[in-house]
Amino acid sequence: MINRRAFLKRNASAALATAALAGPAPAGLNAETPGSRYLIEMVTFRLQNGGQVAGALGWLEKRAIPLWQKHRFGPVGVFTEDVGPHIPAVHFIRIYASLADREAAWNRLTSDAEWGAAVSDLEKDGPAFYREESVLLTSTPFSPPIRPVAPDELTQGIFELRIYETPTWRQLGYLHDRFEGGEIAIFHKSGIHPIFYADTLIGPNQPNMAYMIPFQGYAQRERAWATFRENPDWQKLRDESVRRGGEIVRNITNMILVPTKFSMIR
Repeated sequence: MINRRAFLKRNASAALATAALAGPAPAGLNAETPGSRYLIEMVTFRLQNGGQVAGALGWLEKRAIPLWQKHRFGPVGVFTEDVGPHIPAVHFIRIYASLADREAAWNRLTSDAEWGAAVSDLEKDGPAFYREESVLLTSTPFSPPIRPVAPDELTQGIFELRIYETPTWRQLGYLHDRFEGGEIAIFHKSGIHPIFYADTLIGPNQPNMAYMIPFQGYAQRERAWATFRENPDWQKLRDESVRRGGEIVRNITNMILVPTKFSMIR
């Protein structure tokens, strides 16, 4: 049964969530430990056609990611935008165990002269991007851990990023309850296996929850979503959700992203 009170007790406010995440960073990366909470920093380079795409990808692969790994940033995923509101664009996500972990990582990075040189190199031939956007998300209690792909592991062809905006924070609680109360289980039966679920902590269009799904390709994606929509358990769950909380999803932003060959999440 959907348990809205449990959600509200767990997530009374964004400030409490921030405080909980701001404690001392553990020895290991929480994002790889089942049941742990973590932060996702999602950065977008809005690019212009021409040399900016190759320049941004080359810089991320050759300069940025080696330094992020050197200074113990979490797994980094890098994606180009195949379907979305602004093409061309490059999206990358960085994972942190906590706000304290993020601050420590950036303190290490900015103290390294190589990082200053890398930033200067990014702009040596002119503007590296049209705009830069950044969003900070906090994983939900039911989000799976994020880990880098193993060298011999099957990689995915596309990732679908879905962002659900809710009218109120109370209705975000109902949305959490719906996912945790049965929707995720129906996802898995349908072949839909998101790599994370997270609420926006700092960013636009709050309150909202985002999740990201890997697929081998568009055909698999279409089959999975068709199976999900036709599941009678999903239809009952949605009807109950609307009855109890109203239309808890006001708008949906949907993008299809393609992982780069050097992405640690692919």
